[in-house]
Amino acid sequence: MFTLPTLENLPERWQTYRELLERGATFPSKKHKMPSEQYAAFERDFQTAVGMSWPQYRNIRQAINVLEKDYPIAANELAVSRIDTPLGAMVAVFAYQCLSLLEFIDQDGVAKELEAVQKACNGRFVWREYPVADLLRRELAEYFQGRLKAFSVPLHLVGTEFQEQVWAVLQTIPYGETYSYKQQAEALGNPKAVRAVAAANGQNKISIVVPCHRVIGSDGKLTGYAGGLFRKKYLLAVEKKGLQTA
Repeated sequence: MFTLPTLENLPERWQTYRELLERGATFPSKKHKMPSEQYAAFERDFQTAVGMSWPQYRNIRQAINVLEKDYPIAANELAVSRIDTPLGAMVAVFAYQCLSLLEFIDQDGVAKELEAVQKACNGRFVWREYPVADLLRRELAEYFQGRLKAFSVPLHLVGTEFQEQVWAVLQTIPYGETYSYKQQAEALGNPKAVRAVAAANGQNKISIVVPCHRVIGSDGKLTGYAGGLFRKKYLLAVEKKGLQTA
């Protein structure tokens, strides 16, 4: 499961915002907008007192809120597991014994992705360890060691028809190689759909296993990774090293 650090050590001048933060409210919002200097001070104080940035805290809090919400008329079980990796904790959700979501718990948009899976599967979240979770955990460990180049975990993708087509192309990008968004659009048979392809990549709910980290800008720059560019860089480095030691 996921727990959050206390906000008790947050300096007194920020205590009026504590309730907002603890419930996962979007903050600072237009209603609670701060001058830039005050906001910079808040960011520094929060990092020092809590040990993480406030957006990380908010993202985790919002995700926990979705996972703990009651879905009384939901017909299906969505098994939730925590997966610890060298890049941080990930949340995995399994629908029908297949992986439907794998994301870093502190990244932007996780709560909305969880809600999308819940709605699509008419599910209720339950902390339960399916055998497929153990498989995923083992395969991720081997991947980060540079020993695994292809995952065997079964997938149940949640997205539109176009998104699933884009994600299918992602799964054809060879281990250790990269495509540009343009190349991905061309592989899809729609070379003019670069922006639509990039947007669909951003909606990918299964990090690493569906390797959107292998898509980069046409100029070779690392762009567009919800988990953070430092993670994208790390994953590509893992694969480069894996090829060298194969």
